[in-house]
Amino acid sequence: MSELLKSDRAMKSVQQELDEIVGPDSLVEDHHLKDLKYLDAVIKETCRLYLALMNRTASRACTVGGYTVPQGSKVFVNSWAIHRDPQFWDEPSEFRPERFLDGGTFDFMGSSSSFKYVPFGSGRRICAGVSLAERLLKYVLGSLLHRFEWRVADGEEGGVDLSDEFTLFIKKKRPLVAVPASRLPAGLELLAY
Repeated sequence: MSELLKSDRAMKSVQQELDEIVGPDSLVEDHHLKDLKYLDAVIKETCRLYLALMNRTASRACTVGGYTVPQGSKVFVNSWAIHRDPQFWDEPSEFRPERFLDGGTFDFMGSSSSFKYVPFGSGRRICAGVSLAERLLKYVLGSLLHRFEWRVADGEEGGVDLSDEFTLFIKKKRPLVAVPASRLPAGLELLAY
């Protein structure tokens, strides 16, 4: 939501898609989700820029890239660096959902052969909840963006603050405070709740 509030272009694009696919007199439903390509790109781009930390414990001693990893060692995958590598991504620090619309094979399952997009890990150790998370996030965010116009709350100096801090995941230093205003026709907003 923070990135969309900073990018009028991206916000307008995702709301236009919702208006075309869902329609102004309807609510987002499960059958709409597969057709919401730009919303999917927004979510993928957000997951590329802001992701959880991946770590594994070596179940036995092994050698990775010429380095010996003793049994029981914690191994951290620096997916933040992978997702911001200029070798793989043009303008890697910029929020550009369009990069996921070019027909590439980016999905949340870590199945890209180059491993340049792994927001939830890959292989046998991929996040078990990724399919549920992908569907729910698309439904919830799509519903919020379709039902409401959003703006930064009055009194929020400097607008949207994207500064973050690192813990087990990247989180905002200062929470986003956004104010909604209905986009739905009179009467339909009551059905939304």
